[in-house]
Amino acid sequence: PSQNGFSLLGNTLPAPVDPRLNLNNQRWSQPSVFEGLTGTLRFTQAIDANWRWSAQVGQQRLKSQDRLAYAFGCGAEGNYDRYCSDGTFDFYDFRSENERRTQTAGSLNLKGQARTGDVRHDLSFGLLASRVRNRFQDQAFNYVGTGNVQGTAVVPADPALTDANTNRDERSTELSFQDAIRWNERLTTWVGLRHTRLDRDSIRTDGSRPTGYADGITSPWLALSYTLRPGLLAYASWGRGVESQVVPNRASQYVNAGEALPAVQSRQWEAGFKGGADAFGWQVAYFDIARPVTNVDACNRLDIRPCLGGADGQAVHRGIEASAQWAQGPWRLAGGVTAIDAKREGSLVEPAINGERPTNVPRQVLRAQVGYRVAAVPGLELQGRMSHEGRRSVLPDGSIELPSWTRFDAALRYDTRLNGVATSWTLGVENLADRRYWKESPYQFGHVYLFPGAPRTLRLMMTAAL
Repeated sequence: PSQNGFSLLGNTLPAPVDPRLNLNNQRWSQPSVFEGLTGTLRFTQAIDANWRWSAQVGQQRLKSQDRLAYAFGCGAEGNYDRYCSDGTFDFYDFRSENERRTQTAGSLNLKGQARTGDVRHDLSFGLLASRVRNRFQDQAFNYVGTGNVQGTAVVPADPALTDANTNRDERSTELSFQDAIRWNERLTTWVGLRHTRLDRDSIRTDGSRPTGYADGITSPWLALSYTLRPGLLAYASWGRGVESQVVPNRASQYVNAGEALPAVQSRQWEAGFKGGADAFGWQVAYFDIARPVTNVDACNRLDIRPCLGGADGQAVHRGIEASAQWAQGPWRLAGGVTAIDAKREGSLVEPAINGERPTNVPRQVLRAQVGYRVAAVPGLELQGRMSHEGRRSVLPDGSIELPSWTRFDAALRYDTRLNGVATSWTLGVENLADRRYWKESPYQFGHVYLFPGAPRTLRLMMTAAL
């Protein structure tokens, strides 16, 4: 069956738990089932030596049976975003059967080269039309009793479909343009523009609350690269993206439950350097990302009823990331570090959290890898990997944080050829020390969850390049 996350116990961060413990362990618990069928057809044709066009059509059909003995909140203490201080929680029988999601898309693209004097242009024009159709049945979200973090509680099932779901349709049309302008051997700039027309509709499965809206969003982006000298490149980029979120399907709290919120724009810019030679390479960059945030989590945490789901400021992530790679003889080394300064801005629902760190964002991330090819056994490589993530806020006010964690992995990789096909075999052990730790603390439907790192795990993998 699916696995529940753990959570805070009142205002206390519990010690890391056994990741093998599944709170979704009732006798009536059923596995969630996901089925999918995807197909794509693409046609490409050259117009002349410089231009070609292509057409592509595809469809994805998904069917799911979503079921869970759902641990959610603590009504006894009036906390609906965490478990009770004594380790108990409210248990719900959640079932959403025969969920069907269909996405169909078709695109036309034209790519080619042109010159204006000594300047070369790599041009791209695109048209993309897509449709999303989500169909659901009524769902069960029924309180069935009290559970506990030891996983010993036994509660009855209640599969009655008492809660209406929300069917959604989305149609979008995108026009895009891109020009990579090569001014000379050292300087290249990129200019891009995308305009998206959105039409969205939703209606409850009982026929109530039909809604719909249409909107248009234009997303530009710019980039530049300049070769300072052989082996040293400077670059910068800026762009806007489109993001959206669906309000949780809880009519008891949200006025617009199940509806897709209007699309809003995010913003990102980055500047950095890349350098190196044959055996050694490095990159360093500064980034600044602003992403919109909704009030969904705050409404559940503060028990705001009724709540109109919508935008509530933004989260800004600024930082530096650097990485390097080195290879010499049988040795291969690689590593990277990212330092993140993130802040919440513009919240009207919770002004006190403005300036605080957004939840579930580590302060720093480190990765390191080492590989050694064994000369006595051609194709065999010994591999080691280290992963580290810094402290992260569990609550928006920063009063509770997850500790940093470090994990070590090891693997043996063997590259060979079977009947002329390049094949790789990897036998690996993750979490060598079998350490228990909290890996992350995301919010889901306004509830904070704690997810433990996986226990020591043995993996065997084979890949073939056909």
